[in-house]
Parts: sequence; structure tokens; C-alpha cells
Amino acid sequence: MPMRSLRDVAVLALLRLRPTEWQKTLAFAGVIGVLGALATIGFRQIVLLAEQLMFGHNEGLVRIALGLQWWERLAVPAVGGIVAGLLLMWSRRVGQRPAGDYMEAISLGSGDLPVRISLLRAMSSAATVATGGAIGREGPMVQLAALTGSLMGRWRQAPIPRRRLMVACGAAAGVATAYSAPIAGALFVAEIVLQSVAIESLGPLLVSAVTANLTMTAVVGFAPVYHMPTFTLPHTTTATLALAGLGLVGGLAAPGYLWLLDRAHAAFGGWHAASWLKLGTGGLIVGALSIASPSVWGNGYSVVNSILQGDWAWTALLAVLLLKLLAVAGTTGSGAVGGIFTPTLFMGAVAGALFGTFVQHFWPGVLPMPASVAVGMGVFLAACTHAPLMSVLMIFEMTENYGVVVPLMLACVLGYFISRGLRADSIYSSGRAAAPSPKLAIAADVLRADCATVRVGQSVRELEEVFLRYRWQHVYVLDGAGKFVGAISLHDFAPLLRDAAAAGGWPSQLVRTDYPRVNDVTPSWQVLETFATHPGERLPVLDREGRLLGHVTKTDLVLMFRELLSG
Repeated sequence: MPMRSLRDVAVLALLRLRPTEWQKTLAFAGVIGVLGALATIGFRQIVLLAEQLMFGHNEGLVRIALGLQWWERLAVPAVGGIVAGLLLMWSRRVGQRPAGDYMEAISLGSGDLPVRISLLRAMSSAATVATGGAIGREGPMVQLAALTGSLMGRWRQAPIPRRRLMVACGAAAGVATAYSAPIAGALFVAEIVLQSVAIESLGPLLVSAVTANLTMTAVVGFAPVYHMPTFTLPHTTTATLALAGLGLVGGLAAPGYLWLLDRAHAAFGGWHAASWLKLGTGGLIVGALSIASPSVWGNGYSVVNSILQGDWAWTALLAVLLLKLLAVAGTTGSGAVGGIFTPTLFMGAVAGALFGTFVQHFWPGVLPMPASVAVGMGVFLAACTHAPLMSVLMIFEMTENYGVVVPLMLACVLGYFISRGLRADSIYSSGRAAAPSPKLAIAADVLRADCATVRVGQSVRELEEVFLRYRWQHVYVLDGAGKFVGAISLHDFAPLLRDAAAAGGWPSQLVRTDYPRVNDVTPSWQVLETFATHPGERLPVLDREGRLLGHVTKTDLVLMFRELLSG
């Protein structure tokens, strides 16, 4: 075969094998998963280092509290709260920007997260967490992971819907790394933040979460968040109905838990004082409670693991539940930066243990205690987040016990419906904004500036180079003033590659002057109508004078409608 023919075959093969927009999105989701996992691991190590420097070891905050004098237990969380408040005030002086939280960045705005504000808020959270604040560390971990997605979207100059999806991928990576639960991490963002499980968004979320989980395993090794003992749940109607009763208890208790957190926020919000004083007071509340029970320090991992591994008297369980509830309310109400996810799991675990103790007293051997604790965590999570599917998968990934799934599903759905019937808002309701009307969206909202273009009069070889560089099915043709003339398809251009004499300009009939196009102010629903009669992935976007501004993709438009309609 002549050398020229071999080159033409290679050119055509490269053009046919070009990656699609969907494939590019999945690839970027994988990169964001790696970066998000590294950011999450970095924050965790910073907190552990701070504990090591302050207390001489980092073997758990409850153990640290047990080794301190009573006045030290009182003072340490208060001082940590003051430092956290000062850092929070500093972050506000840096500048107020919209969508400072990852949930807001995903649901509205441009999908941008401010770097300095995010880092200062993470430092504030580290000060609270490392000094015993009763709040989860997953909040800043997810925020930092989401920041990597925002930076990736900014670097790629992605349109707003795609940038929001990249932030969502970072958040999924953060949850997956924080809880060693990649499937639940993806479902957390899809079900709670995006409020959609469409494949256009769920696919990238899963890729990002799984990649993050693999990265975490490679860097620090796999370690389950909760050390769940091996247990076998009897496949009996009695056991299933008993756990369904736990769904009833959790569904009734969750609205009260959320109400108490709301009252704490309202009480601190009505106090016109500086943030350092509010967070210091929240820390002082935790410190005072820890004098009675050091178990209120931290996010509660060690206490839940202790309940799973050993026997606790019901009086001790009730005491730690009430004290921890007050500690969480004091910490979160004061405005401390952190996650509420882990404290919610704690409440469910202790409630499940209390329920299991009650059942064991009257019907010995019906329920293994680990099963009651695990299902209690899932029920309380579903009832507070209004995300039963995510809750079921989260507990399944943490227990790795399929036998608990069926009663867990029943209990979670029951708890969800009861809780939602009593209280419409979930624990994350304030993190979501109402979606605007799709009529307000226009083509400019999803505009991509880069385009595959050639000028009238350029040669076949120059056109070939554009096809090779962009690997699009169509190249847009512009006149000398930059106005859109039409498009040349790869299908029509391919025969010219086999003509060795075609070294000059292309034939004018090669240009499709009727190629569909939209204006920058075209409403999104009209863009969708144009795509309905156009089989391609892209459409050129013109200004009022007919000059090419960029292009829109079908995938970006679908993401836009999913976001606009999800609210």
C-alpha cells in the first residue's frame, strides 16, 4: 500500500476513534476522584498531626479526654472554639462570594468555590475537630474534595452545568474517602444534592467515588470506619418486624433531633456576638458536658465502635445519647464548620443499641446487637437526610453483610416516610436552592468558546489538520469577518483524503450552508428543539451579526435541564 494511503487510513482511524464528550467527562471524573481523595487524606492527616502536637498522641479524642484533668476537658474545646471562630472571621474578611459551600456551588451559581475562603473554613473546622468539638470532620473533607472539582472546571473553562457536575464529582470523592463507601458517596450527592439519579450525572459520580476509594486504599490502606463484628441475622419474620419497629422509632425521633438543632442555631443566631465568642461558648458547652462524660468529645467513632464490640447498660447508653445530643447542638448551633452526617450516625447507633437492649430483654436471641446498631444508623440517617437509598447502601458498604439489607430497606423506608410526614425539611434542606425556571436559561449559559474552525479559502491540508486536532464530525467554516458560513462534515471530506492531488482549496459544494445553528440568546428549550432534528453532539452559537461565539453540546444541555427541573 502506498505511503500516502497508509497515512490516510491512519488519519481516518484517529478521527473515528476520537473520544466523545461523555468519555471525556468520565475521564475528568476519574482525575477529580484522585485529587479529591488526596485532599481528603491531607485534611485528615493535618487533624491527626494537630492532635499529636497538642496531646502527645492521636489515638482518639475520647481517649485523649480521659487522660486530661477536669479543667483541661473544660478549657480545651473552648480554646479550640475561639481559634476556630477567629479563623472563620478571617475567612469572611477575605471577601463574600456566592456559593461558598459545595452544596450551593452545585445547585446554583457558576459552580465556582472560592479557594482562600474554603481553605480558611477548613482550618477553622480543623481547630474545632482537633480540640474535641462534637461535629464530624467529613464536612471540610468533602468541601476540600469539591474544591478540586471546582478548580478542574475552572481550568478547563467548562460551561456552568459541566462545572457544577465536576464539583459534584469532587464531593462524591470526599464522601467516598471519608466513609470508605464509594457507592453511597455517589448516591449521597445524587440523591441529596443533585436530587437526580440520571445516568448523565450518576455515571461520573460513580467513577469519581470509586477512583477516590482506590486512591485512598493505595495511599493509606483500607480501614473500615466502623469495626462491625460478624453477625448473622435470623431470616425470620420476627427479626424483620422487630427491625421495622426500629424504623418507626427512628422516624418519630428524627424530627425532634432536627428541631433541637434548629433551636440551637436560632439561639446562637439571635445572640449578637462575635464568631469567636459564639464558637468559644459552643466549645465551653462541650467541655462542661465532658466533665460528666468524656465520650461527648469528637464525632463519636470510638463510642460507636465500643457499643458494637461490647455490652453497654441501657442507663449508660441513655446518658451518652442525651449528653452527646446537647454537645452536638452546642457545637453546630454556635456556627462551627463541620459535618452533621457522622453525629447523625452516632445518634442512630445509640438509639439502635437502646432498642436492641429493649428487644433482648423481652425476646432474648431475636436480634443480634450489631444488627440493631447498624439498622439504627441507617434508619436515623434516612429519616434525617430524606435519602433512604443512600442510607441503605451506606450501611451495607460499612457492614458488608447482605443478610441485614432486606430488614434495613424496610426500616429505612418506614423511617423516611414517617419523618417526612412530620417534617418536610431534611437536615440538608438549607443547603439547596430552588431551581430557576428553564425559560430563563439561554444558550449563552452553556457556551463553550473553543471551536473547530477554518476560513474560506484555506487548503485541504489545513482542513485535515483541523479535523485531526479536534476530531469532530463537523468543522465550522467562517468568512473573513468571522461570520458563520456553514460546516464541512467528516463524511464528505474523507474522499478528498484519498485524492493525492487535492492540495488546493476544497470545493465550495463541500460546505453545508444550511447547517443548524442557534443564537446566544436562544432559550434553552429552543436549543433542545434544534437538537431534536440534528443528530450531532454540538451546535454552533452565533451573535446577532452572525459571528461565531462558540458551541453548545447536547450533554451540557441535558445537564442544564436536569438541574433546572430537579428543584
